[in-house]
Amino acid sequence: MTRSDMRTRLIALGATFAAIVVAFFLVVRPWYQRWGATDEEIARPLPGDEIIPTAVGQETRAITIQASVDHVWPWLAQLGQDRGGFYSYDLLENLVGCRMPTTDVLRPGRQQWQLGDKLWMYPRERAGGIGFATLRVFGPGRVLGFATRVTGASLDQLESGSWSFVLQPLGDSATRLLVRGRVAGGRSLLGAAFDLAIFEPAHFVMERRTMIGLKQLAEGGDRFRIVNHAHVVLWTITFVLFGAAAVMVLRRERWVPSLGGFVAAAVVFQFLTLGQPPLWLATTLVALLATVLWIPPRSPRRSAVVAHGAPVLRPV
Repeated sequence: MTRSDMRTRLIALGATFAAIVVAFFLVVRPWYQRWGATDEEIARPLPGDEIIPTAVGQETRAITIQASVDHVWPWLAQLGQDRGGFYSYDLLENLVGCRMPTTDVLRPGRQQWQLGDKLWMYPRERAGGIGFATLRVFGPGRVLGFATRVTGASLDQLESGSWSFVLQPLGDSATRLLVRGRVAGGRSLLGAAFDLAIFEPAHFVMERRTMIGLKQLAEGGDRFRIVNHAHVVLWTITFVLFGAAAVMVLRRERWVPSLGGFVAAAVVFQFLTLGQPPLWLATTLVALLATVLWIPPRSPRRSAVVAHGAPVLRPV
């Protein structure tokens, strides 16, 4: 492989990755910032907005739960690492040392709140005790509004974000759960880039599963932890395939099909993590992706022709 050929491949790979990033910010990010929420819910002031009155960014997400507010509130009220967990992908949480509860039961002794109480997301004895948000707005049976700090901020830094959970009754047998996050200005360019590219989508993945898990439990069902674990495994496989596709672009003789596989892997990874499709569909997509990437592209057939008395191979 010549230097010119390698340079062409690197440029193509970089341009393709840039196009994927642009599509993510233009299409995917606006979708997950308002997942499940109506235009009216997005525009409406909610309890907890006053925590960050001059926010420069806001996300509102919503889900309908087929249970009364009185049935939903106990599950919501025990959110927290030291309470009932977050009903999310606890396999991921515990891999990074969160020590989340893995038994989904109501814990009446862990459902009481007072202003100033801490919502622990990480064990209080770890990471210098910074893994918490503080309750600033409280409406018993309806609202939990927490003040947050940016990732890595020390305890002497000002709170610069909010994370609010609001329950609204829909008649006597259904509830609308709205979750709103707001962020203040003043972030460094590097910090803002980290939030946009990494923290924000990762937070959505976990928060969406929290909302769905809360819905499943409040409706008297199961949140299918084993299925959640299987999804995490599929995400990991897809991410590995995404990296493998990039390597194939740089190493295979016929690299253009591998570039298509690179794009396909990026799309599948985003769909699996952010869209969270049914397990059968996720498994099918990963299997198809692996098959496409594993099978090497066919070399062009060649035929022999005679030129000046000597056989010469040429593509056909």
